[in-house]
Amino acid sequence: MLKVNEISNKKVSGSSPKNRVDEIRYYATGNYRQDGRCQTAHAMKEGERWAICKAAREMVKYIPSNAVLIPMPSHTGRATYTKELCRMIARETAAQVCDCLQGTPRETLYSLKQQGRRPTPKKLGFYLAEPLPTDKRVIIVDNVVATGTTAAAAVRAIGGGIVFAYAAATNSQQIPQLTRLSTPKI
Repeated sequence: MLKVNEISNKKVSGSSPKNRVDEIRYYATGNYRQDGRCQTAHAMKEGERWAICKAAREMVKYIPSNAVLIPMPSHTGRATYTKELCRMIARETAAQVCDCLQGTPRETLYSLKQQGRRPTPKKLGFYLAEPLPTDKRVIIVDNVVATGTTAAAAVRAIGGGIVFAYAAATNSQQIPQLTRLSTPKI
């Protein structure tokens, strides 16, 4: 059985009661530096279909059928390869895809990192472009979770849910065995 790595439990508070998020949970199928995940994650960003298919095959077994999958927006402010990843997962699970999270166009996270800068929630500018479906488990899908800044901003914008990534850039040794992802309905 594939292990899912829970990499963080952060306390975050939003700017208003509507956007208050008490706990953000992050999960990933494995460590970024292991099993070729680094190469696959980079190929996903380039839109390589083989990489998106590989990630979907690993992620699909953890997605419940009553989930709504929200693709993480890229630096363009819109979901790109993560939308295709969500669609592939949805075809196998009966989960719903909702491309409702958008953001402000910005430099790539890689470019910011090279300049010694980090993204801020304000720079990411995430917002809901349309309402979420009701009675669904909200799962935000991404290729990699590293610092958690992007993930936290996405969860804040939505008002809840969890982030599930293909890879986690972490040294965490805690790897709980999970058969399905679950999160409170919002």
